[in-house]
Amino acid sequence: MPTHTVAQGECADSIANAHGFTWETVWNHPQNEALRQKRKDPNVLYPGDEIFVPEVEIKKETRPTGKRHTFVKDVAEAKLNVRLLDDDKPLANVPYTLDVDGISLSGVTDGDGFVKQVIPSHARQGRLSVGAGATKDVYEFQFGTVDPIDTDEGLHGRLMNLGFASDSLPAAIAAFQQKEELAVTGEADDATRARLQERFGQ
Repeated sequence: MPTHTVAQGECADSIANAHGFTWETVWNHPQNEALRQKRKDPNVLYPGDEIFVPEVEIKKETRPTGKRHTFVKDVAEAKLNVRLLDDDKPLANVPYTLDVDGISLSGVTDGDGFVKQVIPSHARQGRLSVGAGATKDVYEFQFGTVDPIDTDEGLHGRLMNLGFASDSLPAAIAAFQQKEELAVTGEADDATRARLQERFGQ
């Protein structure tokens, strides 16, 4: 049975797409039950995780000759879901442009400051421009690089993305705890992980 070892930047979406499957087919396979229990989120895997990828099965269709037939292939897609805040207040109804793999997508943030867009599952980088004219802000994304929240890398990455940048993980955790009015210990207890996951979105 083929098993794929996860590398940094990969998720169930990108792995499945590379092998010709939708992410649901791979992620929900019975052979991946242990991985589902361990990671919970198909978009947040850890380098070294092992995910089962089934063999591609050849599908045959019988159609009459002398006629034209149309076959439709499912295209794997992923969803980008980003919330923009300014001093904890949502940046609502602000125009934005998202550039991903040469594709430019435009829209307006919703009432809660979210940018929600469907993007190619194999996408690795993105550039989000928010606002207009001289007030435009630009954000660079590396898709699939956030590690699970039960790892130090996952904690540090989420904290940095939320503005708690520090070379010291305990210091970043303490700053987050203070901001969120949690017990300031510098340690990632269950309450801190739950609040961090809530604020970050995954």
